[in-house]
Amino acid sequence: MYTLFYNKDCNDCARQAATTSRFDWLNRINVSTAIPPTGELEKGEIILISDDGKAYTRGYATRRICLNVPAYFIFGLLLYLPPVLKAASKGKAGCNGDFCEIDT
Repeated sequence: MYTLFYNKDCNDCARQAATTSRFDWLNRINVSTAIPPTGELEKGEIILISDDGKAYTRGYATRRICLNVPAYFIFGLLLYLPPVLKAASKGKAGCNGDFCEIDT
């Protein structure tokens, strides 16, 4: 079981988190707007925390989410390819990274 933390002030993050919840038929990912144990999130940033306390960010968070959401599973497998993981890890893992609608 995992908890996906995202910025509560971003409509795009909320929309993507809702989509993830809708496709998570096995209920493996809980979504939360609370402040994660690692601290405040920056704009466009997500963090995935496992029940045993491990934190995942960037492409690693995306890979874990994909592997646990049945509709995204094939994308999770693709994220084991180093070039794909590297591309997914550029910038921040989250809604639109630098294009996030939250002003800083």
